[in-house]
Amino acid sequence: MVLYAASRKGQDLGFTPASSKTTLKYPKLDIADRRSIDTFAKAITRDHEHVDVLINNAGVNLDLQYSPANVKATLDTNYRGTLNMCQTFIPLLRKNGRIVNVSSAGSSLAGYSNDIQQRFRNPKMTLPDLDQMMDEYQESANNGTESRDGWKSQAYGVTKAATNAMTAVLARETPGLTINACCPGWVDTDMGNLLGRPPKTPADGAAIPIRLGFKDIGNVTGRYWGNPSVRDKGDGQVQVW
Repeated sequence: MVLYAASRKGQDLGFTPASSKTTLKYPKLDIADRRSIDTFAKAITRDHEHVDVLINNAGVNLDLQYSPANVKATLDTNYRGTLNMCQTFIPLLRKNGRIVNVSSAGSSLAGYSNDIQQRFRNPKMTLPDLDQMMDEYQESANNGTESRDGWKSQAYGVTKAATNAMTAVLARETPGLTINACCPGWVDTDMGNLLGRPPKTPADGAAIPIRLGFKDIGNVTGRYWGNPSVRDKGDGQVQVW
């Protein structure tokens, strides 16, 4: 088995494969750059006929310096970048392949207007519908009218809500694949430390994504998974976001 742990720098992150039969590679990837995604996909298809599991973990939180420019940067990575990764790799996935989109408890729709909540949860939503919502949010940020327009002034949370909605749309449009989103909890990473001292290690945070990517989840697809608390170290259940 070959695992690819991609990052913007492509450096060795110091992980040790659990099995001597597993090879770990560190390619360079910037999901905010479509050309980088294409280069990454081509490199994989040169060596492999298919991909079994795609875990989209890349993300940014720039809300401590909230601005229209940082809203766009957050959308380009967390939403558009993740969507481009999914759309690029869906044709490369094995027939019963899986995608795990790492989301957040910040994806909760509490605090949005009823109209926006209903649009996010619309079971007939399409990707163009979701793109339009994100364009509307960017326009609200540009104009400083987020609250009046029913949004939160939290680009990270908005993009993670969009990730959950995107996951549901992709799962509906690609039967045969298993596509889910999840909150890994409050994990001791650079991003996790923005809000205090996280209670979970990166290994703890990997529990839910690993379950969704590799273990039996009863054919559940298109859902958002997490634990009752971001401090909990379980391997997740379907949650309402």
